[in-house]
Amino acid sequence: EWIPPGLFFIALGAAALWLSRDYPVGDLQRMGPGYFPRMLSLGMICLGVLIARQGLPDLARVKGLRAGPHRSFWLIPLALVVFGLSVESLGVVASLALTLAVAGFAHREARIAEVAISIVTLIVLCVLIFVVALKLPLHLWPEFWK
Repeated sequence: EWIPPGLFFIALGAAALWLSRDYPVGDLQRMGPGYFPRMLSLGMICLGVLIARQGLPDLARVKGLRAGPHRSFWLIPLALVVFGLSVESLGVVASLALTLAVAGFAHREARIAEVAISIVTLIVLCVLIFVVALKLPLHLWPEFWK
């Protein structure tokens, strides 16, 4: 059950690394536009390797074929699609809440209270990092609330 998500992260990281290949990287003191995408891509690949490696002992014990990936494998990419489709119309706060709710229930034993606390914490952190600290001009709320 660990190998398909690990391979997904590896493929996603490799695709992002390939797509950002033409951007100048720069160095740590003067980061170019390709620095962050490249580091994020390499991080995704490393994370994918670690996740897939977790599944290798399980693979050795399995004698027959499994029924297929669990819902968690499909809910995480679905959460990314939900964010991409909703961020323009709903704003960052509502879109993150919706995205994190979908991703939060990928865990088999998800509890509503824990997911809600995670959603609030991650939204506050995102707003503090991206809007307050980095001063990015993000639309936090839907247009009809302004």
